[in-house]
Amino acid sequence: MVLILAVEAVQTDKSLRELLTGNVLVLTVSRILWSMSDALVYPYLSLYILALGGDKPTIGWINALGSIAACILYPLGGYIADKAGRARFVGISTLLYVSSFLIFAFSPDWRWVALAVTYQNIVLFYMPALNAIMADSIPPGARGKLYALTIAIPNAVRIFTPYMGGLLIDRMELIPAMRLGYMISFTVGLFVSFLRVRYLKETIQGEGIGRDIFKIIREGYGDAFRSIKWTFQNIKGYAIVSMLMATLGSIVLPFWVVFGYEVIGISEYQFGVIMLIGGIGKTIFSLYIGPLVDRIGSKKCFLITFAISIPGMYLFTLAKSFWTAMLVYFLLVISSAFMWIASSAYLANSIPREMRGRVMAGLGSGMSVGVTGGGYSSGFLVFIPMSIGSIISGYIYDYNAALPWILQTVFLTIGLIMTLMWLKDPEKVQV
Repeated sequence: MVLILAVEAVQTDKSLRELLTGNVLVLTVSRILWSMSDALVYPYLSLYILALGGDKPTIGWINALGSIAACILYPLGGYIADKAGRARFVGISTLLYVSSFLIFAFSPDWRWVALAVTYQNIVLFYMPALNAIMADSIPPGARGKLYALTIAIPNAVRIFTPYMGGLLIDRMELIPAMRLGYMISFTVGLFVSFLRVRYLKETIQGEGIGRDIFKIIREGYGDAFRSIKWTFQNIKGYAIVSMLMATLGSIVLPFWVVFGYEVIGISEYQFGVIMLIGGIGKTIFSLYIGPLVDRIGSKKCFLITFAISIPGMYLFTLAKSFWTAMLVYFLLVISSAFMWIASSAYLANSIPREMRGRVMAGLGSGMSVGVTGGGYSSGFLVFIPMSIGSIISGYIYDYNAALPWILQTVFLTIGLIMTLMWLKDPEKVQV
């Protein structure tokens, strides 16, 4: 039913139907396929780490390792995307990412999971190119709608997957179910790699980077500093809010399922149902959020996010039942959809095409409020605060299980004030 609504939203608007072609179609289909597999395992990763001998601080450290590892090659990824092109780079690099699922699947203990997370984030250095090729392929004036659809349609498929993951765990027990889920992700990922290699089309005429590895490294990291300078000269307000959101998101993100299981008394299967309901809401509301972003601008949609998520984060700590947790989580996922779609459109509208890869290497493609299924922040500027948040997250949760959400409430309030003071919609929309 939800998938039908998403498809009808495209069919009823001829311009959107015509726009959902080429690279946008390939990347949307890729996300649909990922949605059928990745969501089986990702929400339950923290429980997998615990089952393989880790503890709460271990969860934080592993997530921090992933963020630190991503910093290493992201600047090079942005440089390659702008100088040598995006399409082929994305296709081939996806194969490296897919191989990480094999390490997850056969991990004998939490140390191998840490290795898998680290390796996976290192090879994700193609993400600036992926984000840039999507932004290049969507024309101004339709970015809110198209970003919403590229989220809503895959999410319409994805909404049942966390539920199926919880059901698998309930039937098979956690470790065997997770191993099966990662093997499914590996198989689907191979097909996604083929689609990207075969059908993605280039969107920029690169000047080439040559074969001198030392020159590539020198220029790549040198360009990273220049892109940082451009970022803080042109979209400083967004950058600061994005870094703050990344910090607070990493504190709370790994522990939704853990808090639900240990404090509220929700089983893995029940949390899968909660994510199912949240996914349905996100899919339907995204279809309305996208046009709203195009009409009223990103900043006002950011304010809607804060208005919902500030009280929502605190209310989650007060949840005493499955139904209360589901209602609060539903509202938080909707608020995160506002943030993700609005921030994706904001970046595409603000960054010139010729430097999108390098700037998006620093800021990623959007912001999240830290809800599972609400979008994943990326970029070397946000990875550093994410690492700090991840390192302290496990200790904070161990000290007081509700404290991550209380801190989230405080930081979101600060983010609201920063948005009001510093963040402005771009005066000139970039093509």
